Amino acid sequence: MEESEGIRGWGCTPTGDPPPAAVVSNVSNPPVGCLPRWVTSGWRRNTLYGIIIFLLILVFLNIALTLWIISSLKLTARGIGPITIVKDGIRLDGQAWVVDNLIASTISSQPAQPISLNSHRNFTILVSEPDHVEHSKLIIKRDGVECSGKVFDVRDGKGGDVFFASREEVRVSAETLLVDGTGGLAVRSAVQTPLVRAPPGSDLQLESLTRRLDMRAPQSIYLESRAGSIDITSHSNIKLDSVVGAIKIDAPNIIINNLKEAKTTETSQKNSIEKKVYQLCACASGKLFLAASDAICAVQDNDTELCR
Repeated sequence: MEESEGIRGWGCTPTGDPPPAAVVSNVSNPPVGCLPRWVTSGWRRNTLYGIIIFLLILVFLNIALTLWIISSLKLTARGIGPITIVKDGIRLDGQAWVVDNLIASTISSQPAQPISLNSHRNFTILVSEPDHVEHSKLIIKRDGVECSGKVFDVRDGKGGDVFFASREEVRVSAETLLVDGTGGLAVRSAVQTPLVRAPPGSDLQLESLTRRLDMRAPQSIYLESRAGSIDITSHSNIKLDSVVGAIKIDAPNIIINNLKEAKTTETSQKNSIEKKVYQLCACASGKLFLAASDAICAVQDNDTELCR
């Protein structure tokens, strides 16, 4: 009975080996489990091995994820995809979407290539100090362009002045300022220019709708029409006043229409109608009137309207 109890159950005895001889001992042996001995005896070592295997799996996953990110973003030693790091900054090939603010000292295109800046709403270019003190601003809106600053200067390709605007003055340095609108050019204060000229085939009109129109020059004012006439029309009076000099009219023909005629006798009136020649007379006030050629250049006493 004791021998059969010593070899009861196969336990963990390897297959094919003879069972050990029965050993009689007063100390009772602990029961043998079904798990291998290396599992139950070295659990700390096994836990360490499991952690190392788990870390190796994480490392391989990280490497695979890193390679996927590099391949997706096209990371290279010179940049990220279309963005290339150059000596003076970065170079972008293609299109770029700016979500918030773009801060740069210089934005330029590649040689012989255009550059386009698109915005779905407003486009703002701002020049300011680090403490957010604004100096100049250009805002391109959907319905207009707004520019704010001390001066606005436009130059040509050679650096010459074309247009200059500030609070004190607006200066146009071009050879010709052309206004094509049907309403013309409206000026509230004054215009100072060496020449006012209409384009070929068009009329030149200087007009003040509700107030007076003044033309002043320290030396002289010269009006010339090389291929047509000059018409001056006034609802009231037209006054020519020379303080020191004289008023000269130099023309082969001088025509003054609608002058009143002094009353004369019937004989003299008949002769004047046949000849159609009159005298040009003047009242004491300077008003001109006509008289018959063979009559006296005088006004009758009962004619009060002629020299009025």
